[in-house]
Amino acid sequence: MKIQQQMKLKKLMGCFERDYQLSEQLYTRHVELIDAAGKSGMESSFERSLLSAGVRPEILATAMESAEFEETMTAMVSALTGIIGRWDMADRLDSERNAA
Repeated sequence: MKIQQQMKLKKLMGCFERDYQLSEQLYTRHVELIDAAGKSGMESSFERSLLSAGVRPEILATAMESAEFEETMTAMVSALTGIIGRWDMADRLDSERNAA
């Protein structure tokens, strides 16, 4: 993506906080992305990487079953999908404006 396009999308992202309707749409999109991303795919990839780094399977399983791990994984998925959601929504708004 070109720098000009990125700057344009960043400018649109600034509107999300000031516009209640856009804020609601962003929240809805964020929830959709969280549901789509899920944690299972990320956890399995994470697990494979750590096992290949030599972490014992029993230790990894115990750590991944902990409340701390679950909370951190949930927060990470939420943070990442929030970033992606803002970029995605800005891109959609820009595309709509260009089509009009």
